[in-house]
Amino acid sequence: EPPGKYQVRVCRGTACHVNHSDEILRALSDHLGVGVDETTADNRFTLQVVACMGACSLAPVVVVNDETLGRMTAEKAWAALEHLDEEDA
Repeated sequence: EPPGKYQVRVCRGTACHVNHSDEILRALSDHLGVGVDETTADNRFTLQVVACMGACSLAPVVVVNDETLGRMTAEKAWAALEHLDEEDA
C-alpha cells in the first residue's frame, strides 16, 4: 500500500511522551479513522509513529512530510491537518 500524500509522524520519544503525545496520536487516529501505519481511504494521510524526531525542546512534535510542528496539542495537530485538506480541495 503506497503512503498517503501527507505522511503524519507523531513522535513518541521520552520528551514527547511526557508531554502527552499519546493524546495527539489517539485524536489523529480517531479523526482520520485509521490506525498506526495505515492510510486513509482517499490516500491523503498516512499515520505513523517514530521513536524520536530529535526536536525534544519542541515536544510534543508532529512531523507532516518534512515540516516539523512543535509544542503540539491534539487540537493544534488536527487543525494543521485540516488546513492541508483545505489546500487540496
